[in-house]
Amino acid sequence: MSAYQNFLDFFSMHNKERLDGLSESYFTAMTQQERAMAFDYMLGRLGAGGTEEIIHGLFRADPIRAAETIGPLLRDGKLSGEAQIAAAWNLYRSHRDDGLLSVFIHYMSSTDRRLRAKAAYYVPAVLTEELKLGLQGMIRTETEQLPRIHAVDKLLECYGVTEESIEQSKYLSIYRDLHNEDLKAKERAFKQLDALYE
Repeated sequence: MSAYQNFLDFFSMHNKERLDGLSESYFTAMTQQERAMAFDYMLGRLGAGGTEEIIHGLFRADPIRAAETIGPLLRDGKLSGEAQIAAAWNLYRSHRDDGLLSVFIHYMSSTDRRLRAKAAYYVPAVLTEELKLGLQGMIRTETEQLPRIHAVDKLLECYGVTEESIEQSKYLSIYRDLHNEDLKAKERAFKQLDALYE
């Protein structure tokens, strides 16, 4: 079976079969012509706003062409929320444009918990004031477990704080305070992170 046919077969899969998405393995064995065909096929499926899966697939098939095609769609607001997050993540990986952080920050306050979780998960760990405030805002108010976990993990990553980088007991104290229901505990953790970063 050709690599391109294997790629096409992916789109007839359902549920758990599609769990891993369009991973790099679908594209590595393709010829340049097959990659171009795969790109065109996915571009045709972009539809009204696109999906995270299609955006990642386009960037895996041809990152340069994807940036040229998807960048304007992102700027013009023609992508769905999940597609905007995926596009911003892929574009940031190649262009390191901090202006793209605003896409993630915007969705951190979405009414859709899936989009909040994706925004916190995919946002690059760059400690800007805006991103810090966005993540802190999520941590203060988030009632859903997965978005809160991603927000806490990303804030710690932004500060470069891991179990290995500081004393384990201090790390655990900060981590627990960030997940604590008590707002005072969260504020205490924010201050401790700022003190570590100075």
